[in-house]
Amino acid sequence: MFEYIKEYRRRHLLKQLQNIKRTKRIENICDIKTIGVIFILGDDTRWNILNHFARAMESDGKQVRMIGLQPKELNLDYVITHRQTYICHEKDDFDFWGIPRDEAIHDFIDEHYDLLIDTTGDDNFFAKYITLKTLADLKTVYADTSDEPSELYDLIIRGKGQLELKPFFNNIINYLGMIKK
Repeated sequence: MFEYIKEYRRRHLLKQLQNIKRTKRIENICDIKTIGVIFILGDDTRWNILNHFARAMESDGKQVRMIGLQPKELNLDYVITHRQTYICHEKDDFDFWGIPRDEAIHDFIDEHYDLLIDTTGDDNFFAKYITLKTLADLKTVYADTSDEPSELYDLIIRGKGQLELKPFFNNIINYLGMIKK
């Protein structure tokens, strides 16, 4: 019963956040200056792909900030090397209702992004909450062809099966590269 009440509270909070007005804008990848990435910590291979993407974008003159969720059962055996990465620890940085504490996420959500990328690849509260709290001109996510993606996102990259980060990032770059300058 308690889990139901918790889930109800979170859904209600997300509905409230959906009413916040924002400006939507799509730009060519060359014109994008700030990128935000939402992710869930996993193995070191996944982190290496995320870190490589961030470094590649930064070498093109873009500012990249990332925020990740560390599930309570995950122990890291690698080092987070990107300087603009914020980690929310599921057991420490969430309140009684399972909502991220403001002090854990404020450095990430206080920034305005030209592009916000959700790499979680599934339907989870953390990603939706961060997506709604963050002001971004373009919000993008991956969705399996059988999934009905959330209305929170402006650009949805569809594929078959689970999210693979390299092709997902390549698709975003390719699609945004097609936008006329």
